[in-house]
Amino acid sequence: MTHFKINQKDIFYILKEQLGYGSLCSLERYESLTEETLDLLVTEAIRFAKKAVAPLNEIGEEQGVRYEKGEVICPAEFAGVFRQYGRDGWTAAARDTEYGGQGFPNMMRIVVNDFMYGACQSFNMAPSLTHGAAHLIESFGIRELKEAFVPRMYDGTFAGTMCLTEPDAGSNLAATQTTAFPEDNHYRIKGNKIFISWGEHNIAENIVHLVLARIDGAPEGVRGISLFVVPKYRLNEDGSVGEFNDVVCTGIEEKLGLHSSPTAALSFGAKDGCIGYLCGEPNQGLAHMFQMMNSARINTGVSGMTLASTAYQNALEYTRQRIQGSDAAKRKTGFVPIIDHPDVRRMLLWMKASVDGMRSMIYTAAFWADLASEGESEQARKHYQALTDFMTPIVKAYCSDSGFRVCETAMQCLGGYGFCKDYPIEQYLRDAKIMSLYEGTNGIQAIDLMGRKMRLNDGAMFSAFIQEMEAFIEVRRDHEGLGSHVGNLADAFGRVREMADEMSRRSQEDRLQWASYTYPALLCFGDLVMVWRLLDMACIAWERAGKKGRKNEFFRGKVAQATFFADYILPHTIARAGICLRNGREIVEIADSAF
Repeated sequence: MTHFKINQKDIFYILKEQLGYGSLCSLERYESLTEETLDLLVTEAIRFAKKAVAPLNEIGEEQGVRYEKGEVICPAEFAGVFRQYGRDGWTAAARDTEYGGQGFPNMMRIVVNDFMYGACQSFNMAPSLTHGAAHLIESFGIRELKEAFVPRMYDGTFAGTMCLTEPDAGSNLAATQTTAFPEDNHYRIKGNKIFISWGEHNIAENIVHLVLARIDGAPEGVRGISLFVVPKYRLNEDGSVGEFNDVVCTGIEEKLGLHSSPTAALSFGAKDGCIGYLCGEPNQGLAHMFQMMNSARINTGVSGMTLASTAYQNALEYTRQRIQGSDAAKRKTGFVPIIDHPDVRRMLLWMKASVDGMRSMIYTAAFWADLASEGESEQARKHYQALTDFMTPIVKAYCSDSGFRVCETAMQCLGGYGFCKDYPIEQYLRDAKIMSLYEGTNGIQAIDLMGRKMRLNDGAMFSAFIQEMEAFIEVRRDHEGLGSHVGNLADAFGRVREMADEMSRRSQEDRLQWASYTYPALLCFGDLVMVWRLLDMACIAWERAGKKGRKNEFFRGKVAQATFFADYILPHTIARAGICLRNGREIVEIADSAF
């Protein structure tokens, strides 16, 4: 039986009952689709994840990857699944059909990644990065580049990467030193990149790197950075794979987790033989790359959530089977399954609520992204784009951190066995930790949320968020069974708004004090979204939850998780908002030598 466990009913409840994702098929771009088609895609994606991708998790963990003389050797099974993944249409499920996409809503790419990352995080990074790189070329490249690379990246023949980080340019990409020297209709690329996920491997015929570099003579800083397509192997005139392009892997990292995902150091043009092709406009590389970076940030949140999901499901199964101890209230004789113990139930209910809330948060943001691109009016598109932009750092940071905490709690449910390799949870925990570091650390996401996202376009992003929250509170405040919890959410929301206003003032007048508390401020917003989405699901389930019978226990669970999580979390949210506004300056003023 596969390690990967998922409750398909939970998935469809969010998609169909909460979001009504079939409504996307009424948009002009998707009018040839039906809700039944979307349902089939979800069902088949889960099947493929379980059958083809999930077995790679154990294989990859046991075998890892090997670095031998500039090449990386992956487990043999990876290549076949990578090609099948592309050939079956999963890589480009949400891309236009012109270059081999399936034409589904963009939201479905997030839904598919939920299952594929949960099945094998290490492996799914390869097709996910390939999709992002190919879509960059599709969006900004000239037609010749699109025709040469995009179809073969989408169908699993070629792989792709994003190459940003350098030894002296991590989060600060303004320090990028890789240089592109103009030559005829291409450029000579010279420089070094590090921490490149799937930067070298043997699971595809070619690796197409999307590289940030500075054209020789370009301005310093981020305004002088351009984007280049740099294949590992050049292409012949007939499109076949040709000679080596002087892209050399100089080593791979030894990591805590993701042991079958090679993280490479790459040297471009050490022998002056590396050719790259400009993708998009000169000096606009970082702006172009943000398309892939923002997508990667959302997928980092997806990864944290889905690892938490399968960790919770594995813990739930264990607690139902593990017999240990007596019932605390003597309701049963003899020893009982540990799911009967109140403290274990507390952990299970917190995990259940956390996973469902994160999944709803992510799916909702993905749903909004489709409305941002395909909405029927300009006003609607602007509103949903503002929401999507506001939610991106919250999804990335909150879900990556909460996902790790769920994995940790799942391990706690198993006791000592959770710490052992007999069960997959210790691997989930190790694999999940990187998510708070990937694609800009969570501290950087918090600075973005409480800085740029609050200021841009006269605060349009925050205003859009306020509008959605207020609309929900107004409609549900008088709900017969959940109105008091909605009222508590309203109180917490009011306190967080006050905090955000004061933080905005401090961002202009006292930057150091402001920056000391941006991260707990982001957590406040994440808490609000979680409670909002859980209460929304509970309100939808309320009528059926009140009916008797086992078939309605599912709906009673939606109500229970919402009321528990709201009562459990909102007092912390209000307290944290107060912490963000404290006047103590210890963080800023303590001497370096005093740490």
